[in-house]
Amino acid sequence: MKFNLKTLNSVLQVTKIANVHFLEFETSMQTVADKHPFCELLFSYSGTVNVNAENFNGKLKKGELIIHKANETHSLSTHKNKKTTIVILGFECDNPHLDYFSKNKISLNDSEIKQIARIVKEGRNVFAPPYDKPVYDMKKKDNQIFGSEQLLRSLLENFLIELTRKYLFSKNEEDGYWGFKFEEIIDYVNLHYNEKITLDEIAFLFNTNRSAFCNQFKMHTGYTFINYIANRKIEKTKELFLTSNLSISQIAQALNFDDVAYFCRFFKKQTGLTPKEYKKQLFKNK
Repeated sequence: MKFNLKTLNSVLQVTKIANVHFLEFETSMQTVADKHPFCELLFSYSGTVNVNAENFNGKLKKGELIIHKANETHSLSTHKNKKTTIVILGFECDNPHLDYFSKNKISLNDSEIKQIARIVKEGRNVFAPPYDKPVYDMKKKDNQIFGSEQLLRSLLENFLIELTRKYLFSKNEEDGYWGFKFEEIIDYVNLHYNEKITLDEIAFLFNTNRSAFCNQFKMHTGYTFINYIANRKIEKTKELFLTSNLSISQIAQALNFDDVAYFCRFFKKQTGLTPKEYKKQLFKNK
């Protein structure tokens, strides 16, 4: 059997990394205004950082992050007699979605902070000291652990993609007690309802359990999971009857039914009419 391999697109790529710093300040510190042709991620692990930049002026408190755009003039300062710990990552990435984070500081949850920690940890496998003070030319280690540079890039890209999804491509809703937005499940189901998704698959993908998920799903949508999927397929069928010339068997195939007979039984159970009867009535009333 000959397989048809698919090329995977990359929507956000980190092409170069300038530095990976974990900086601790016991007393006040002030940097001079600077700019450079790459992005700079600034994360406050402890304490408060005063940020003065073209797109943002204000305080960065513990657990908050901002990403300066390439060639954006910026400086920072810390408070006197207050220990401050910050992470600085300089990297090259031309994705315009990152501009959002140059204007809006965001608060990271525990999972996201762990991602930052893993990026910094992997940076130690790539770069040689010093890590605790800014340098313009961080040297690579001569003897790196296998795959360190690729893993560092991948970890940073994954982190940036997940932040972009969260803040630019999902609806605002309070986080559920599972640690993700329930809207993420709805979006996933709406995207994949015509495929064979199961309760077990959802429970695995979103790290929950079947019974808790079913209760929450009914509370959020007013439908059971099974009925919600059925309604989406019926809506899509009716839409295809109106907007396409697909045959009933082609629609059944598009909605991933095993055979057209089962699709017809399913449609009649949900609507009281067979697909042929519904289509005939639909165009009779037009």
